[in-house]
Amino acid sequence: MDTPVNNMLGMDVDVGRAAHAVTKALDYVGVNDKSHGRRVGLICHRVAHLLGWTRKRRHFILLAGMLHDSGVSSTAVHKKIVGELEWNGAEEHCVRGEHFLSSFPPFQRYAEAVRYHHTRWEHIPESLDQATGEYANLIFLADRLDVVYVSFIQKNPLHMVLLERQAILEELRPHVGTLFSEKLFVALEQAALKDSFWLELRDEFLDDAIFETLSSADYRVSLSFDEIESLGELISQVVDAKSPFTHYHSLRVADIAYSLAGLVGCDQYEKRLLRIAGLLHDVGKLRTPDEILEKPGALTPEELAQMRSHPLDSRRVLQAIFPNTLIAKWAAEHHEKLDGSGYPYGWHADQIDIPTRILSIADIFQALCQKRPYRGRLGVDQVLAIMDDMVSGGQLDSSIYEVLKVHKVSLYQLAIREGTSTLDL
Repeated sequence: MDTPVNNMLGMDVDVGRAAHAVTKALDYVGVNDKSHGRRVGLICHRVAHLLGWTRKRRHFILLAGMLHDSGVSSTAVHKKIVGELEWNGAEEHCVRGEHFLSSFPPFQRYAEAVRYHHTRWEHIPESLDQATGEYANLIFLADRLDVVYVSFIQKNPLHMVLLERQAILEELRPHVGTLFSEKLFVALEQAALKDSFWLELRDEFLDDAIFETLSSADYRVSLSFDEIESLGELISQVVDAKSPFTHYHSLRVADIAYSLAGLVGCDQYEKRLLRIAGLLHDVGKLRTPDEILEKPGALTPEELAQMRSHPLDSRRVLQAIFPNTLIAKWAAEHHEKLDGSGYPYGWHADQIDIPTRILSIADIFQALCQKRPYRGRLGVDQVLAIMDDMVSGGQLDSSIYEVLKVHKVSLYQLAIREGTSTLDL
């Protein structure tokens, strides 16, 4: 018998580590530069220390800085972020970031600072309190410093940063008083005198420095399933927004998997965990270039190779957010096939559990139902004809698939549903 959902416990989540994991996923959007958000967060924290901010405020700006680009999913937008000091349209991702953070209770407090993190210091709204204005501008300053830093290390050996630190800062000095607060810039100059400030920005030291800082505070909170799923839905929207052809894919896969799981007899706890896995199964695709996702023709072997890394990228992110659950496992294995032809592990039937089989069928069914750059939407019978061949070929679970066929009409309507409305759980 199902456990009543309103009596089910959710799970404990370390918000600091969740913010780090979300940031790492968002940093995948950069493809080649995969540490921008974390570097910005650490820079903010180090400057805040020089400003004499309390530990509470320092930790606030660390997480706000890490999450500042939560409105970015397009590699094209990311290229502008890391390639230009200012550009038209920067505010759009700030507004999206505010929405993203506001919709998940543990991240709500960072939303307003993120909303204004590309606003010039001279244009900070008077309606903002002083602390929020400083948070926003410090994120802007750290963000632009990282742009200059990355440009420098792309052309020079890493150790040269220690010799040219002043020249890097001089790139920003002309904008003090307009783009950036003078007080914040002076504190940045003082922080930058320390070798550790620059050395910790290297990938081999970056996470150690962040986790050492996070370990000095307790970020653990107990979240309900509804709150956890709200985070999953938000991240899925960021993933699906990479391409107009994947809008709502993750949300619909999650709903189909949840429904199928119920129809084959899974209990309510497993159904809801599987729904979270469905929401986040493609988070690793943030690392996939937009042009591959939107390509109108067949992918080349090289492009397919890039795509095939996304399950393990998803696993890394989800293990950090949801340790001690099967969410990461199910998400990472959703492209496995019973005959061993899937990826990334090449598992065979005896190695693939029921929830993974459900998620795999839900993903294939929804993808075939959805419009894609190389074809229009298929009708349900066309979809099933393709999947029939996969089942007869020994790739998909025949018993779960038969349940899907019995309920093909309702599941098809669920698969093609537009918008963010979801199941009544």
